[in-house]
Amino acid sequence: MSLKYEQCTALKRTRELLRALLDGSAPKTVKGRREAAYSCLKHFPHLNDHGLPKFSSDEFTDAEGKMR
Repeated sequence: MSLKYEQCTALKRTRELLRALLDGSAPKTVKGRREAAYSCLKHFPHLNDHGLPKFSSDEFTDAEGKMR
């Protein structure tokens, strides 16, 4: 399972990608879109039985390992 900050970043990237797809600013090539989708899904949180994100139980740290 990914760290909590990686999961939160994946959710933000996914939101940005979906918005870019809607407004037409997403990558134009299939390869570009595939890479963008992969970067979103790489650390996307798993869902629990109710469809809600199941976040890692680690302490919440940023990319440098500092506590937030």
